[in-house]
Amino acid sequence: MSVSPVIALLASQLDRDTARQVIELEQKHDWPAMLGLARIQLQRDPRGANWWFLQGYALGRQGQHAEASVSFERAVSLSPEDEMSWLALGQSLSELGQTERVIQTYRQALRYRPESAATYLALAEVYQKQGRQDLAIPNFRECVRYAPDSAQGWYGLALAYQLTRQGGRRDEALQSLRKLEPATAGQFEKQYPSK
Repeated sequence: MSVSPVIALLASQLDRDTARQVIELEQKHDWPAMLGLARIQLQRDPRGANWWFLQGYALGRQGQHAEASVSFERAVSLSPEDEMSWLALGQSLSELGQTERVIQTYRQALRYRPESAATYLALAEVYQKQGRQDLAIPNFRECVRYAPDSAQGWYGLALAYQLTRQGGRRDEALQSLRKLEPATAGQFEKQYPSK
């Protein structure tokens, strides 16, 4: 069974036994037990940002996004450079339909991690969903500047240019996407043919 990238990253920061336990709980999708583990660890180490993150993760997996967002807020207050916690906080707030707070969260995250391609991508996608391509485009650009191999970033940028009728720029972004994921670029061209 595979492990999500965030749990793999978290596990790399834990002692071997605890990391193994966290990975096993995720593979089993045993979110209540994962939550219990996080709470035990928080009793021992209430300033442990990793445990606040794990608690938020387990709560979010159980659909308890309001409670998860509180845990993620605590994690970022203890470790403001932790990109993973900021992104998880934004996702929890998004699940709650709090779009403006999501935007504020990602902007704040960029103050601590101004070169975070993942945060620029998340912010751009929020703007794109809102139909605010004028704000999505510069964030997609920053994403691919810091992560030129981000197919998701190039796709979003091509789409934003498509939606704003910037054909030349769309084709440039599509060319970069084609180098990374030719099939995805081909599907894009079928869905949004050049005019």
